[in-house]
Amino acid sequence: MRDTKLYQNLLGIGSPWSVDSVTMDVEKKRVDVTVSHPPKMVFACPECGAESAVFDHAEERVWRHLDSCQFFTYLHARVPRIACPTHGVRQVSVPWAEARGRFTKLFERLAIDVLKACDISSAAALLRISWDEAWGIQERAVQRGLARKSKRHLSHIGVDEKAIAKTST
Repeated sequence: MRDTKLYQNLLGIGSPWSVDSVTMDVEKKRVDVTVSHPPKMVFACPECGAESAVFDHAEERVWRHLDSCQFFTYLHARVPRIACPTHGVRQVSVPWAEARGRFTKLFERLAIDVLKACDISSAAALLRISWDEAWGIQERAVQRGLARKSKRHLSHIGVDEKAIAKTST
């Protein structure tokens, strides 16, 4: 299996995206994977879902992915922008990362599991990221969880014997 096909499968990259190249730097313990799409593709607007042809491409972005055999792995891509008739020029969503994210979804999933098991400093050390990056991943996970949570009205409120005796001023 060629390295591009291997990483295509490892990353879960599917049509219209494909892995163009994989480069490894043994000294830096780093793998860089470049991803692209075929020319003349049509993508959905991230706001309304209307399909439009590619307008242009943003500068190359880099996302940290799960390590490959203890090698840091980075995903590179020039994300297309489309000209939506309703919303104007917008950068399309990529299937491997959240909008404006610096990590792939798979990396963040692992990071959340690690963060649930230990404190932020230990998680950052295990994941080989900064404290701020670990905190950001945790913060985004909490925000996604709160957004999914439905609002409920309380049907009962319990008051203990000490709280009932307090007077308010």
